[in-house]
Amino acid sequence: MKPLAIWVAIVVVVFGAYALIASLLQETEQVFVVVDASQPMTLLNNDIIAELDRIDDRDDAEFALAFVRRNTAELIHSWQAELRWTNEPLFAPCSFDGIESFPDAADADERILITTAGSCPTEALADWTIIELTP
Repeated sequence: MKPLAIWVAIVVVVFGAYALIASLLQETEQVFVVVDASQPMTLLNNDIIAELDRIDDRDDAEFALAFVRRNTAELIHSWQAELRWTNEPLFAPCSFDGIESFPDAADADERILITTAGSCPTEALADWTIIELTP
């Protein structure tokens, strides 16, 4: 019985060490999320929060969050483990003026826009994931 216990202990230690090393060496993905803060999004605050929760369920990712509206692109938070929406007032037309001013957007592995259909001109957003909420 003693050799079996020793063998099991060795297997547990070896696989535990492998799992620890693998998780430490796994690279963290950076995801830059932009919320359209235009008037059509006014009634969708709960949907915005639900979508942000779905996005931040990812393992080994960190997130930066911003919102965009006419002549304003504002960073809500830089890289952190969870997305935190601050219930920004949603009132102006969507515009991407100034979105490139965020170094977080340029550094991100993935860029996501949360919007409604037709609210934002998304043609210029190459390599972005567009999530359209329905009012």
